[in-house]
Amino acid sequence: MGRDTKRSASGIDAALVRRLRRNQYTGAVVNLAPSAFWLGVFFLAPLAVMFLFSFGQRGAFGEVLLAPENLGLQQYREFFIPDDRSLLGGLWVTIAWAIEAIVPFELSLTSGQATPYVRLLFKSIGYGVVATVVSLVVGYPMAYYLGHLAPERYQNLLVVLVILPFWASFLVRIYAIQLLLSANSVLMNALAVLPGIGADLSLMNSRFAVLLGLVYIWIPFMILPVYASIEEIDFTYREAAMDLGADRLEAFVHVVFPLSKPGVMAGSVLVFIPSAGAYVIPELLGGTDSQMIGNLIADQFGSAGNWPLGAAASFVLMGVMLLSIAAYQRGGGELA
Repeated sequence: MGRDTKRSASGIDAALVRRLRRNQYTGAVVNLAPSAFWLGVFFLAPLAVMFLFSFGQRGAFGEVLLAPENLGLQQYREFFIPDDRSLLGGLWVTIAWAIEAIVPFELSLTSGQATPYVRLLFKSIGYGVVATVVSLVVGYPMAYYLGHLAPERYQNLLVVLVILPFWASFLVRIYAIQLLLSANSVLMNALAVLPGIGADLSLMNSRFAVLLGLVYIWIPFMILPVYASIEEIDFTYREAAMDLGADRLEAFVHVVFPLSKPGVMAGSVLVFIPSAGAYVIPELLGGTDSQMIGNLIADQFGSAGNWPLGAAASFVLMGVMLLSIAAYQRGGGELA
């Protein structure tokens, strides 16, 4: 009796295994279930809670009020609309101020100013753009040398040297920049001998220090994608262009650089996103006028105790990041 029961049970198990193996979706479910569970519990669920918080209100003691009468767009309104403006008027002031801030010549579209949060957001985007451009200008020649000019026996060593800073802690690298830029450091004492530069020079707590930190930390993310693109280029196209009358510069501009565009786009996104949302770098290297949107978000969740506004600012920043990814894909990049 017991033997027959075991035999029938094993027959059911074997039939179930055969049925599962024939099902084309079984493998996908088994493989994706652990990662889907991890992402759902530790990413999507907290993100959903934060999204709900962004529509709530701050209570008298810092608690988040999520009752139906407290839910609304008030946090996003506070972020984008000045207090003394209507919705349409505030939107126009924000758009006009953004246009005046972007265009290189003088405009007088409005007499008002955007909210401090919008101004901080645009300053953070500006830091991200400048850090991306500087990283491209500095990193592209290095990537070009690695991918085309460096002797093959040294390429792996040079790539290791590019990623070598990642072997040290993020904070250790920031503190190293602090030591270099602070007064009486070796670098500042060396600069002090130049005419027009006095003793006790310090570049700490400045916008330059923040920009230097952003470029130093994230430039490998520009070099490596560009290097990967240049390594795949068939340089006989450049030789053909030069045979047809182009000089070296024209061949680079019209042949080599367009072929390396996927790496440039990928590197730009990888540098811009963490630079625009940086928190530690402006906190440790910048002064009061060098704070960024990441510091605002941290303050709202910390000392200010205004979680709804911090959540709203987080989703505004996330929207900027998604727009940059959309521009990357529109420019020909692909997300693997």
